[in-house]
Amino acid sequence: MGRMLIHVPRLYTKEEFMEICLTVPEDYDEKSEEFWCYVEEKLNPLSKRVRKVYHELLDRGGEEGMKVLSTCLDERSYRIVKKLVGDGAELQATEDPLLVSEASSWLEMMGSNPNLGVIRDLYNENLRERDGYISRIVDQTLKDGEVGVIFLEPTHKLILPEDVKVVKMCRFDPGDYLNVWLQKLRLMGAGGTRGGS
Repeated sequence: MGRMLIHVPRLYTKEEFMEICLTVPEDYDEKSEEFWCYVEEKLNPLSKRVRKVYHELLDRGGEEGMKVLSTCLDERSYRIVKKLVGDGAELQATEDPLLVSEASSWLEMMGSNPNLGVIRDLYNENLRERDGYISRIVDQTLKDGEVGVIFLEPTHKLILPEDVKVVKMCRFDPGDYLNVWLQKLRLMGAGGTRGGS
């Protein structure tokens, strides 16, 4: 029968834009509303069929994971996850806490370190390790015939078995939205970006 994983490439929050670019696009609120309304609209008819929910940065599942999710990142993704769980899905622990902590350290160092290239390489290696860990969690927990939903920042690249059909669900690619904004800042001469993404 196979397994289906709906991939929602998570939209960057205003705080993440500030960390990366030191500024937020003028149309952010409008784009955020458009993005999350689309995801909610598309997931709504499927919500009772979703059995597993995965969310980046979560090293706990169930009620503990919901508490963590309610305090971090985007309120809209939390609301969607809460609805899916309320309709019968199970929130899974998705990440290794040590790898997440390491990623945070590399990102923090990127902003002010003269060895940026080395730090970026180490961060990218950490991202590959996280992707491998998340891929294993999905493979181990998403059972045959089940539908899962995963919320991941757009730079993640999961490698899943062939029997897992991945469907990307988004109105526009959040990574492209960030890159267009970074390009606009470069053209305007606003060299205040961190890490030269």
